[in-house]
Amino acid sequence: MIHFLLLDVANILCLGTPLQKFLTTPLADTRKYTGLKRYLFRETEPCRKFWHQFEINLMAGYDQSSDRVLHLSIRFDQHCVVRNHKQYDQWGPEERQGPFPFSFGRDFTMLIAAERTQYRIAVNNQHCWNFAHRLPMNRVNSIAMRGFFEVFQVEFIGRSNPRTQTVPTVQRGRTRLPPVYNPNIPYAYPIYDGLEPGMMIHINGRPSSNPHKFTINLQRGAAQYPPPDVAFHFDPRFFNRSVVRNTRRNGAWAAEETYISHFPFQPGISFELVIRVEADKFSVSINGRHFTDFRHRLRPLEMFDTLYIENDVSISSIRFS
Repeated sequence: MIHFLLLDVANILCLGTPLQKFLTTPLADTRKYTGLKRYLFRETEPCRKFWHQFEINLMAGYDQSSDRVLHLSIRFDQHCVVRNHKQYDQWGPEERQGPFPFSFGRDFTMLIAAERTQYRIAVNNQHCWNFAHRLPMNRVNSIAMRGFFEVFQVEFIGRSNPRTQTVPTVQRGRTRLPPVYNPNIPYAYPIYDGLEPGMMIHINGRPSSNPHKFTINLQRGAAQYPPPDVAFHFDPRFFNRSVVRNTRRNGAWAAEETYISHFPFQPGISFELVIRVEADKFSVSINGRHFTDFRHRLRPLEMFDTLYIENDVSISSIRFS
């Protein structure tokens, strides 16, 4: 049997047994686990400047660290579509040859056919690429999408069990970001719609028993090299009892802000830190008390789509409200 995944756009179609587990849950509820990012795919100057790629993944799991059975990275800045897989956090060899059938502002329909030995991928009824199976296709249980496009419909089509799900148009919402508990550090949390005024980020954690420092960044993307732009860098330093706030753009740090009335962290003692995104600033509270404000230096805010935490701290929970 051939299983199909039809993607219409923004439309993704995945058919048949490999996605049976995904089908058992309404897409509106599943989206927060699969990392669906909803953006209107149209030609705009911010899109040209900041968003050069989008991606579609057939996942063996429900978070960004899961194995990717099929990874499609549509790269306008390189005019190519990269096909790959990822297992145990290691990427395989890329495949880049073939056409580039996408244009800014143009709707598209993608069809992914899962055959016995390979995936066949067509765009707008034209065959574009094949991708030989590297991982068993029966491991696929979710679809993860990220980028500047909007999904209108998801179809799962099998020989005996066709079904279609229409994805309703929804407002950007903060409640779709699920909580995370006890993540490994360093940790990158994808904020799939980017930052927006009114968002509150609740971080519960504990510095190590002999800490040097720990770092919380609101940044663009999860990759650390080249250094990503950082809208808000919050860096408690135990060695000199300071808390540095800053931004980074094009690899260069700006002027630090260091004034504080007191140093609110202690080795081995739990804390609750809340970052509120306001129209003109980030406002930080620690253990229920206002601590500092940091005025926005970089925009647009929605460009910054990752919460990144590293160094001498353990995190018990991250949640958004």
